[in-house]
Amino acid sequence: MNLLVTSQKGSEAKASAEFKEIALQRGHRKLHIEKSAFDGVLEIEIENARDFIAFMRDYVRSEPFRVHYIQRMIPVDVVVDTSLDQIKEAATEIASQILQGESFRIDITERDSPTSRKELIDTIAEVVDRKVNLNSPDKVFQVEVLGEYTAMSVVRPEEVLSIIKLKRSS
Repeated sequence: MNLLVTSQKGSEAKASAEFKEIALQRGHRKLHIEKSAFDGVLEIEIENARDFIAFMRDYVRSEPFRVHYIQRMIPVDVVVDTSLDQIKEAATEIASQILQGESFRIDITERDSPTSRKELIDTIAEVVDRKVNLNSPDKVFQVEVLGEYTAMSVVRPEEVLSIIKLKRSS
């Protein structure tokens, strides 16, 4: 999985169909969509997830009433078991994407997390030796806890796409 897509609970099938239709319009023929164990979450494998998110941003701006079920799109760099050791190891690997002189913040979405939010933040912050900026960071350390496993990525703030916010600002 290299992309998480959220929808309203119970609308996963409609969000999946909507995603497939838009991906086909974009020319993506090879993609795999799976409903996660959590309501409203789809796990997707698509070629160049970040490029697709950029395309979706433009698509929603030009066709805001064509997207009904997809709510958020989050790129994924790495997936690990939800253990502090594995999270720390993965955080160490992807932290290099936050360049010297760049600021960051940690955003966490927890779904059935076996560890506390504070433990997660402390574990990641321990290996990221960069300036923290909670209001307008250069990068966001995105953490999506999905029970037994955790999806993590380092993204520019605009790479996590909220369809709802985008529609409101258009």
